[in-house]
Amino acid sequence: MLRKLPKDQRKDLILDSVEALILSTSSTDFTMHQLAKHVGISPTTFYNLFGSKGTVLYSLLNRCLDAIISGREADVSEKDPVLYAIHTMTFAAELFVERPGLYRPLYKFQLGERDMGARPVYLDRALDFWRRSLAGLVERGYLSDHPSDGSFSRDDVALALLTHSSGVIDLWVQEDLDDAEFVARMTHDAALIVYGIVSDEDRRTIAAIVRQVRPNIRDFSFLKS
Repeated sequence: MLRKLPKDQRKDLILDSVEALILSTSSTDFTMHQLAKHVGISPTTFYNLFGSKGTVLYSLLNRCLDAIISGREADVSEKDPVLYAIHTMTFAAELFVERPGLYRPLYKFQLGERDMGARPVYLDRALDFWRRSLAGLVERGYLSDHPSDGSFSRDDVALALLTHSSGVIDLWVQEDLDDAEFVARMTHDAALIVYGIVSDEDRRTIAAIVRQVRPNIRDFSFLKS
């Protein structure tokens, strides 16, 4: 039984069950009582383990972030530090489109609910991840943590990448973008951000990436023809 397992293991199994529920319903519109019934535990136990529905869903969002982080750290083929953040954006987008039935509902929740317990922790983890993705640009001298000349800092660009991805994810969640265009737009716009802070030589490399994804990017309009 669940109660005989260590707390962390219990939470993981419960999250597996919640994930399966989201995949089967394509929704996060359920109550804690409904979640508890689905998992097969009492509402009191559910509250004791997680505290709120928001904490449960942010735990799943953190799982997604863990998958992105571990996937990028495991990729030893990345040779060009200038392109690391751009390719990381592509990797994240491809992970989302592999499981739209999970990530669309989860990010619809995240974009629409202000959970002041779990949200700041999740967003700070995401910001730190993007900050670390820019380490190569710092090593190349394109960015500094504390520039004295008023130029862009690493934090400036990391926040731009985070807010960019949040906006494009919202378009995908609302189905304004299909999967192929979502991946292309995430890649294209990350390239646009990095392009502005590198040399002409590195810009030529980035321009080649833009040319590759351009066929999947349409002239955008929110109005459907």
